Amino acid sequence: MHVLVIGGAGMVGSNVVPHLAQWHTVRVLDPRTVAAAGVESVTGDARSPADVAAAMEGIDGVVHMAAAVPRVGGYDPDANRLAFEVNVASLHLAMSLASAAGARSFVHVSTMSVFGDYSARRIDPAAVPDSDEVYGLTKRLGEQVVAALSPALGLPACSLRLIYPTPDADWPQWRSPEGHPPRPMSMRDGTPIPALAAADLAAAVDRALAWTGAYRRFSVTADVAGRSIVPDDTHEALGWRPVRVL
Repeated sequence: MHVLVIGGAGMVGSNVVPHLAQWHTVRVLDPRTVAAAGVESVTGDARSPADVAAAMEGIDGVVHMAAAVPRVGGYDPDANRLAFEVNVASLHLAMSLASAAGARSFVHVSTMSVFGDYSARRIDPAAVPDSDEVYGLTKRLGEQVVAALSPALGLPACSLRLIYPTPDADWPQWRSPEGHPPRPMSMRDGTPIPALAAADLAAAVDRALAWTGAYRRFSVTADVAGRSIVPDDTHEALGWRPVRVL
């Protein structure tokens, strides 16, 4: 499959894309360059109709991984505006242009942060997301955009709610996108939560690209013991299970 990864040069994308390139022909659209064997790197902005349309040429599947994460605390109007532009508006743009280009699948990379108190209590992924922090809120809205456009455009799509994706070398600890030293993650009561290895995330993305059912959200986590979330049917429905688990 010819796959376009929008926003594939960040910390998560740069670790996932080399795995995807083992199975697919991969093109990355990002303001930064990706230096990975067999990957075509295209410089561009996820918010630009011209850049996204050009990158869609010859593409079968799209992975929207672009994200803007405002700092928590205080009010930063510029950072918040960017989060809405990237996490919500660029999704609408990408899906619309993917459909026009004849793409067959669309994968939205979301987060379990759509729940405002994730890690404070065990989350039921079937519950209605409730985050009011800008990042979680914009990811909630992004899921709604994909859910609305998928049937309208006839474009199979799903959202992957990630929990602590990390480079393979750092697993089971989590390395933040800001590049801080890796650290173990846990619930507020001290219950450990394993991070999600990049290789396992790439395998989930690969399976999501083959999704042909109605739009739905999948819980993509190495927490197979259900310490932080109530287990759902992701493994059976997606045909994926993480290899690196605790």
